[in-house]
Amino acid sequence: MLRSRFVGSRQLRLSAFVALLMVGSTGCVEPERGEDPGEYFSDGDYGQVQDPIAFSTSPYDFTGELPIADLKEVFADAPVWVGFSPGEPYPVSGDCDPQRDFDVTIPGVVDELPVEIEGIVTTHPRYFQKVSVCGVEQRYYGSYTLQDSSGGILVLKASRIAGFEIGDRVRISARAVMKNFDTLAVLAYSDEEVINSADDRAPVYYEELERAFRPTDDVYEVRRVTGRVVLEPTNQNFNEMRVQSLEDPNVEWLASVDAELGRRGVGPKVGEVVQVTAPVINSFGVRLLISALGQLEYVDP
Repeated sequence: MLRSRFVGSRQLRLSAFVALLMVGSTGCVEPERGEDPGEYFSDGDYGQVQDPIAFSTSPYDFTGELPIADLKEVFADAPVWVGFSPGEPYPVSGDCDPQRDFDVTIPGVVDELPVEIEGIVTTHPRYFQKVSVCGVEQRYYGSYTLQDSSGGILVLKASRIAGFEIGDRVRISARAVMKNFDTLAVLAYSDEEVINSADDRAPVYYEELERAFRPTDDVYEVRRVTGRVVLEPTNQNFNEMRVQSLEDPNVEWLASVDAELGRRGVGPKVGEVVQVTAPVINSFGVRLLISALGQLEYVDP
């Protein structure tokens, strides 16, 4: 047994020695190098990100089964209110928010619902909205605005995936609506359908303004203003921008750059002249909502 272990150890040392001799005899090998990367890669070019949107001053000539303006009529004289279709009432009867001690919140029934509405998308579907429905806060990450020939409205969409773009024509079956202070919205819907193809989007209709915003005339519809930036959007002011009219310094408009563009550093500086074409919203003040680069254009003064 001792002899066997000794022989095995001597054989192991001999094998290691032979391996070292083989390495030494080969010497250093010149590494194989690739071709000059300059023959394949270039230095690249610098340019602006493009997000073109077609605009038009020609009004839309269509509505869905029910014009959007008629649907908004059910909000009359309702400060905080939700309404559902007769066959789909809210599952809680009576006061659905008893914690509100200053009034009673009873979901209503809207005989017109469910109803089909149809319009052109005027806000990229990533507008975040947090609303209270019967005392429960709901978060909608993909909300957007729709506009037909009669007017526009907000659609609350609980999705982070945008299935369509500004200029697409979308049809939905509205099943519940709500008014939360100054917000008018479709609360629940089904059968969301994009009618056009991706290469056949409609030009977005707009009206150009020289006057200040009027909530009753402008909210949820697309307006164009041109002016000088007197307050630039930053993280400190929630990306809010103030634009002063070039014609009348007493007229100023608010505009909000949405969170996605704000994180990308999109925002004019004080003194720059801009043209903004975007839907008007009523959220802590009447303002334009910029959700795409194509809605903001720099103008030479």
